[in-house]
Amino acid sequence: MGVSSKSGPGPTKAWHWWLSNWVAVSTGVGVALRSLLANKFRASLTALGIIIGVMTVTGILSIIQGLNQGVSTQLSLMGARSLYLTRWPWVSRGHHSRYRHRPPITDWQYQRLRELAPFAEAMALREHRNASVAFGGEKITDVDILGTTSEFSRISGYSIERGRFLTPADVSHDRPFVVLGAEVADTLFGQSEPLGKKVVIRGLRYQVIGVLKAQGSFLGNSLDVNATMPLGRFRQAFGYRHGMDIALKVVAGLDMDATEDELKGIMRRVRGLRPAEVDDFSINRQKAFEEVYRDITGTLFLVIVLVGMISLAVGGIGIMNIMLVSVTERTREIGVRKAMGAKRRTILFQFMVESLVLSGLGGVIGLGAGFLVAYVVEAISPLPAQVSVTAIVAGLGFSTAVGMFFGIYPAWRASQLDPIAALRYD
Repeated sequence: MGVSSKSGPGPTKAWHWWLSNWVAVSTGVGVALRSLLANKFRASLTALGIIIGVMTVTGILSIIQGLNQGVSTQLSLMGARSLYLTRWPWVSRGHHSRYRHRPPITDWQYQRLRELAPFAEAMALREHRNASVAFGGEKITDVDILGTTSEFSRISGYSIERGRFLTPADVSHDRPFVVLGAEVADTLFGQSEPLGKKVVIRGLRYQVIGVLKAQGSFLGNSLDVNATMPLGRFRQAFGYRHGMDIALKVVAGLDMDATEDELKGIMRRVRGLRPAEVDDFSINRQKAFEEVYRDITGTLFLVIVLVGMISLAVGGIGIMNIMLVSVTERTREIGVRKAMGAKRRTILFQFMVESLVLSGLGGVIGLGAGFLVAYVVEAISPLPAQVSVTAIVAGLGFSTAVGMFFGIYPAWRASQLDPIAALRYD
């Protein structure tokens, strides 16, 4: 009974296969680079279309990614499950005159809504004005002053860095307290402790009880230039001007669309509207901003991608042209290599690698140029920029695909040359 002594040829064959392919790839890349270096100017002009296309796509994607991050931060301040009742819609789809004569939202309506809205986990009344805030010899102007109630911290995306937010007792007793935004605190107090100090707003003094965490900026506007005080104290400083709105947070698990419809019905009843009368208030939420932003960036993205694709197609045509010229110039070389035993697939592979190297180098340069353009735009304008994996993958992917697609025909033509006719070519 014999035992087979065969050693597994499979791994050995696999090793030879990988080695031969690695040699073929490295040889092909070397030949491609030497060919491109021998014709630097021609190769540069050919790659220009690829560079412009990839630069356009990656630059715009980087800016859009930065905008997405800024919009996400801005929307988070509204609260994911928050609804805002206002006289004016945040996103207007008609002329402003149609909203001008709407009656104001009142304290009484706010109290009635608290009684009739079981879906509200938290509810707050708010008023806004802009004013300066001063401490000692320091002053910061155009600060967003918010008068509100204690529950607003549960509705918004505010987070406390130091101290605390307003309590129900602060609001009910109209205590002269204020919570400062991060930039306001830094400007007025620098490295010193702001808690317990008193700032001046419209000639009145308010004790600092808290500082919000920094939110950053968006489109050149800081999100940290704000100050929050009890609603009663706000009215003492600014008067009662009927510019109120109501913010509420919906109980987790409830459908936001259905809750919005229910809130609309309750508010119509509270404001005494007849069935035939149109709404004289607006309900706002993150969704409206998200839809508008998505429409704007979606259209911009499609236009820019189209421009980028046109540039890449022009670059691809240039690559095909230079590769066809290269095939013609190296006809005798191809004939010699075939006469020495080179297979068609070897010739095909060599020219495909050359096309891919040319488009790949253009893609890498275009990526660098796109990111540079994005950061220059960020430096000289309020538009943010952010390097993203999507931009890198898209840039390299597009350039590689263009090189492969437009390199197929020249490579196939080179592989199909008759060795005898190629050797006779002058």
